Amino acid sequence: MDWQICFLRLNPLTQAGQFGNAGRNIANGPGLIDLDASLIKDFAVRERVKLQFRAESFNIGNHPNFSVPVADLASQNFGRILTAGPARLTQFGLKVLF
Repeated sequence: MDWQICFLRLNPLTQAGQFGNAGRNIANGPGLIDLDASLIKDFAVRERVKLQFRAESFNIGNHPNFSVPVADLASQNFGRILTAGPARLTQFGLKVLF
């Protein structure tokens, strides 16, 4: 029965500032793996004008980064992971520097 005290949903009006008896960092979520890269090339157009091309990629490995599990005891989805971070994203850019 003690485990219910630490995960108890508190009423913010009557129980403000109260905490359960669980220790710190006892519930860890899934880890995060992220690798981002960028390639940049400047082209001289004139003496004082450059054209910059950029290619950027986020989450190159396309690794699924899951969110934390649902922590609400009253929820049907308690303990389930329902969301994940974005998949691989690649973007290109062109910029004029003067």
